[in-house]
Amino acid sequence: MRAVAWAMIVLILPGCSVLQSKLLWRARDLAFTPGPRVELLGRDQKSVLSVSTTTIQKVLLAHIRISRTAGTQAELIIVEGNDPNAFAGMVNERRVIGINIAMMKFIGDDIDEYAALLGHETAHWSKGHVEAEDLRSNTIQGVGTLIGVGMAAAGVPAAGLITGLAADIVDASYSRDDEREADAAGIDYMMANGFDPAAAVRLHEKMLKLSGVRIPFLTSHPSGEERIENLKKIIAAKQAQP
Repeated sequence: MRAVAWAMIVLILPGCSVLQSKLLWRARDLAFTPGPRVELLGRDQKSVLSVSTTTIQKVLLAHIRISRTAGTQAELIIVEGNDPNAFAGMVNERRVIGINIAMMKFIGDDIDEYAALLGHETAHWSKGHVEAEDLRSNTIQGVGTLIGVGMAAAGVPAAGLITGLAADIVDASYSRDDEREADAAGIDYMMANGFDPAAAVRLHEKMLKLSGVRIPFLTSHPSGEERIENLKKIIAAKQAQP
Protein backbone atom coordinates (compact mmCIF):
# COMPACT_ATOMS: atom_id res chain seq x y z
CA MET A 1 0.00 0.00 0.00
CA ARG A 2 1.31 3.43 -0.92
CA ALA A 3 0.43 6.49 1.13
CA VAL A 4 -0.27 9.66 -0.80
CA ALA A 5 1.25 12.87 0.55
CA TRP A 6 -0.10 16.27 -0.30
CA ALA A 7 2.00 19.36 0.17
CA MET A 8 2.11 22.80 1.56
CA ILE A 9 2.48 25.66 -0.89
CA VAL A 10 5.06 28.37 -0.44
CA LEU A 11 4.53 31.50 -2.51
CA ILE A 12 7.83 33.25 -3.13
CA LEU A 13 9.03 36.26 -5.08
CA PRO A 14 12.63 35.86 -6.27
CA GLY A 15 14.03 39.38 -6.55
CA CYS A 16 11.64 41.38 -8.74
CA SER A 17 10.36 38.52 -10.86
CA VAL A 18 6.84 37.17 -11.11
CA LEU A 19 5.31 35.60 -8.00
CA GLN A 20 6.01 31.88 -7.97
CA SER A 21 4.78 29.01 -5.82
CA LYS A 22 6.73 26.05 -4.48
CA LEU A 23 5.33 22.85 -3.06
CA LEU A 24 6.89 21.86 0.23
CA TRP A 25 6.73 18.72 2.37
CA ARG A 26 7.92 18.30 5.96
CA ALA A 27 10.19 15.28 6.24
CA ARG A 28 8.99 14.68 9.80
CA ASP A 29 5.41 14.29 8.56
CA LEU A 30 6.41 11.98 5.73
CA ALA A 31 8.45 9.76 8.06
CA PHE A 32 5.27 8.79 9.91
CA THR A 33 3.32 7.99 6.76
CA PRO A 34 1.78 4.48 6.87
CA GLY A 35 2.78 2.02 4.17
CA PRO A 36 6.10 1.05 2.56
CA ARG A 37 6.21 3.97 0.10
CA VAL A 38 5.22 7.62 -0.01
CA GLU A 39 3.89 9.27 -3.16
CA LEU A 40 4.34 13.03 -3.27
CA LEU A 41 1.61 14.64 -5.35
CA GLY A 42 2.00 17.73 -7.49
CA ARG A 43 -0.61 20.32 -8.38
CA ASP A 44 -2.15 18.09 -11.03
CA GLN A 45 -2.60 15.25 -8.53
CA LYS A 46 0.11 13.26 -10.28
CA SER A 47 3.04 11.73 -8.43
CA VAL A 48 6.20 13.86 -8.51
CA LEU A 49 8.22 11.51 -6.31
CA SER A 50 7.85 7.94 -5.09
CA VAL A 51 10.17 7.16 -2.21
CA SER A 52 10.31 4.37 0.35
CA THR A 53 9.11 5.31 3.81
CA THR A 54 12.24 3.67 5.21
CA THR A 55 14.47 5.99 3.16
CA ILE A 56 12.62 9.06 4.44
CA GLN A 57 12.95 7.79 8.01
CA LYS A 58 16.68 7.15 7.62
CA VAL A 59 17.26 10.57 6.05
CA LEU A 60 15.33 12.25 8.87
CA LEU A 61 17.31 10.29 11.49
CA ALA A 62 20.57 11.32 9.81
CA HIS A 63 19.41 14.93 9.88
CA ILE A 64 18.53 14.74 13.58
CA ARG A 65 21.82 13.11 14.54
CA ILE A 66 23.92 15.52 12.50
CA SER A 67 22.01 18.53 13.87
CA ARG A 68 22.62 17.38 17.43
CA THR A 69 26.32 16.91 16.76
CA ALA A 70 26.49 20.39 15.21
CA GLY A 71 24.57 21.93 18.10
CA THR A 72 22.03 23.57 15.83
CA GLN A 73 18.42 23.04 14.79
CA ALA A 74 16.68 23.31 11.43
CA GLU A 75 13.60 21.60 10.07
CA LEU A 76 14.17 19.25 7.15
CA ILE A 77 11.87 19.85 4.19
CA ILE A 78 11.49 18.53 0.66
CA VAL A 79 10.74 21.12 -2.03
CA GLU A 80 9.64 20.72 -5.61
CA GLY A 81 12.25 21.35 -8.26
CA ASN A 82 13.35 19.91 -11.59
CA ASP A 83 17.11 20.54 -11.19
CA PRO A 84 19.08 19.01 -8.28
CA ASN A 85 19.46 21.48 -5.44
CA ALA A 86 19.68 21.81 -1.67
CA PHE A 87 19.82 24.86 0.57
CA ALA A 88 19.79 26.27 4.09
CA GLY A 89 17.23 29.01 4.64
CA MET A 90 14.20 30.37 6.46
CA VAL A 91 10.48 29.63 6.21
CA ASN A 92 8.19 31.57 8.51
CA GLU A 93 11.24 32.76 10.45
CA ARG A 94 12.19 29.16 11.15
CA ARG A 95 15.46 27.58 10.12
CA VAL A 96 15.14 24.91 7.45
CA ILE A 97 17.35 22.68 5.36
CA GLY A 98 15.73 21.90 2.03
CA ILE A 99 16.37 19.13 -0.45
CA ASN A 100 14.45 19.32 -3.69
CA ILE A 101 12.76 16.47 -5.51
CA ALA A 102 15.35 16.36 -8.29
CA MET A 103 18.13 15.93 -5.73
CA MET A 104 16.14 13.19 -3.97
CA LYS A 105 15.88 11.33 -7.27
CA PHE A 106 19.56 11.96 -7.99
CA ILE A 107 20.73 10.50 -4.68
CA GLY A 108 18.18 7.69 -4.54
CA ASP A 109 18.53 5.53 -1.42
CA ASP A 110 22.18 6.27 -0.58
CA ILE A 111 21.93 7.41 3.05
CA ASP A 112 25.63 8.26 3.25
CA GLU A 113 25.25 10.70 0.35
CA TYR A 114 22.26 12.27 2.10
CA ALA A 115 24.41 12.56 5.23
CA ALA A 116 27.10 14.33 3.20
CA LEU A 117 24.53 16.77 1.84
CA LEU A 118 22.93 17.32 5.25
CA GLY A 119 26.28 17.69 6.99
CA HIS A 120 27.35 20.40 4.58
CA GLU A 121 24.08 22.34 4.79
CA THR A 122 23.97 21.98 8.58
CA ALA A 123 27.47 23.43 8.73
CA HIS A 124 26.26 26.53 6.89
CA TRP A 125 23.92 27.05 9.86
CA SER A 126 26.32 26.08 12.64
CA LYS A 127 29.12 28.26 11.26
CA GLY A 128 26.89 31.30 10.76
CA HIS A 129 27.20 31.40 6.98
CA VAL A 130 23.48 31.75 6.30
CA GLU A 131 23.11 34.77 8.55
CA ALA A 132 26.17 36.36 6.97
CA GLU A 133 24.72 35.90 3.48
CA ASP A 134 21.18 36.91 4.44
CA LEU A 135 21.75 40.51 3.37
CA ARG A 136 23.09 39.61 -0.05
CA SER A 137 21.05 40.32 -3.15
CA ASN A 138 20.72 36.64 -4.03
CA THR A 139 18.49 36.02 -1.02
CA ILE A 140 15.01 35.02 -2.13
CA GLN A 141 12.56 37.31 -0.37
CA GLY A 142 9.38 35.46 0.49
CA VAL A 143 6.04 37.08 -0.19
CA GLY A 144 2.61 35.54 0.19
CA THR A 145 1.23 32.67 2.26
CA LEU A 146 2.21 29.23 3.46
CA ILE A 147 -0.77 26.87 3.21
CA GLY A 148 -1.21 23.37 4.63
CA VAL A 149 -3.17 21.19 2.21
CA GLY A 150 -5.15 18.05 3.10
CA MET A 151 -2.30 16.03 4.56
CA ALA A 152 -4.43 14.32 7.21
CA ALA A 153 -6.77 12.92 4.57
CA ALA A 154 -3.82 11.27 2.87
CA GLY A 155 -2.74 9.44 6.01
CA VAL A 156 0.04 11.91 6.80
CA PRO A 157 0.02 13.53 10.29
CA ALA A 158 -1.93 16.76 9.98
CA ALA A 159 0.10 19.89 9.33
CA GLY A 160 -2.98 22.07 9.78
CA LEU A 161 -3.90 25.15 7.79
CA ILE A 162 -1.12 27.70 8.01
CA THR A 163 -1.93 31.06 6.50
CA GLY A 164 -0.64 34.58 6.40
CA LEU A 165 2.99 33.64 6.98
CA ALA A 166 5.89 35.31 5.22
CA ALA A 167 8.35 32.93 3.57
CA ASP A 168 12.01 33.63 3.13
CA ILE A 169 14.12 30.96 1.44
CA VAL A 170 17.81 31.64 1.25
CA ASP A 171 19.72 30.36 -1.76
CA ALA A 172 23.05 31.80 -0.76
CA SER A 173 26.22 31.89 -2.83
CA TYR A 174 28.83 31.27 -0.19
CA SER A 175 32.44 32.33 -0.28
CA ARG A 176 35.15 29.81 -1.03
CA ASP A 177 36.26 29.97 2.61
CA ASP A 178 32.69 29.31 3.76
CA GLU A 179 32.47 26.31 1.48
CA ARG A 180 35.76 24.88 2.71
CA GLU A 181 34.69 25.38 6.33
CA ALA A 182 31.32 23.72 5.63
CA ASP A 183 33.06 20.82 3.88
CA ALA A 184 35.37 20.22 6.84
CA ALA A 185 32.64 20.54 9.45
CA GLY A 186 30.27 18.39 7.42
CA ILE A 187 32.85 15.60 7.30
CA ASP A 188 33.25 15.89 11.08
CA TYR A 189 29.49 15.53 11.56
CA MET A 190 29.37 12.50 9.25
CA MET A 191 32.25 10.69 10.93
CA ALA A 192 30.93 11.44 14.42
CA ASN A 193 27.71 9.64 13.48
CA GLY A 194 29.19 6.64 11.69
CA PHE A 195 28.51 7.71 8.10
CA ASP A 196 31.02 7.02 5.33
CA PRO A 197 32.78 10.34 4.60
CA ALA A 198 33.79 9.06 1.14
CA ALA A 199 30.15 9.64 0.17
CA ALA A 200 30.87 13.38 0.08
CA VAL A 201 33.46 12.76 -2.62
CA ARG A 202 31.18 10.34 -4.42
CA LEU A 203 28.30 12.82 -4.50
CA HIS A 204 30.43 15.58 -6.02
CA GLU A 205 31.95 13.20 -8.56
CA LYS A 206 28.48 12.09 -9.65
CA MET A 207 27.35 15.69 -10.12
CA LEU A 208 30.41 16.54 -12.20
CA LYS A 209 29.64 13.66 -14.54
CA LEU A 210 26.28 15.18 -15.47
CA SER A 211 27.67 17.29 -18.30
CA GLY A 212 25.09 19.54 -19.91
CA VAL A 213 22.65 19.15 -17.01
CA ARG A 214 21.76 22.28 -15.08
CA ILE A 215 22.44 21.75 -11.36
CA PRO A 216 21.64 24.84 -9.25
CA PHE A 217 23.44 23.21 -6.31
CA LEU A 218 26.70 23.66 -8.20
CA THR A 219 25.93 27.37 -8.61
CA SER A 220 25.55 28.03 -4.91
CA HIS A 221 28.02 25.28 -3.90
CA PRO A 222 30.71 25.28 -6.61
CA SER A 223 32.28 21.91 -7.25
CA GLY A 224 35.17 20.75 -9.34
CA GLU A 225 38.25 18.60 -9.29
CA GLU A 226 39.92 21.00 -6.85
CA ARG A 227 36.94 20.75 -4.49
CA ILE A 228 36.95 16.96 -4.70
CA GLU A 229 40.69 16.75 -4.04
CA ASN A 230 40.27 19.05 -1.06
CA LEU A 231 37.53 16.79 0.31
CA LYS A 232 39.82 13.79 -0.07
CA LYS A 233 42.57 15.61 1.84
CA ILE A 234 40.15 16.60 4.61
CA ILE A 235 38.95 13.01 4.97
CA ALA A 236 42.45 11.57 4.95
CA ALA A 237 43.63 14.03 7.60
CA LYS A 238 40.68 13.35 9.87
CA GLN A 239 40.96 9.58 9.48
CA ALA A 240 44.66 9.80 10.38
CA GLN A 241 43.88 11.49 13.66
CA PRO A 242 44.24 9.22 16.74
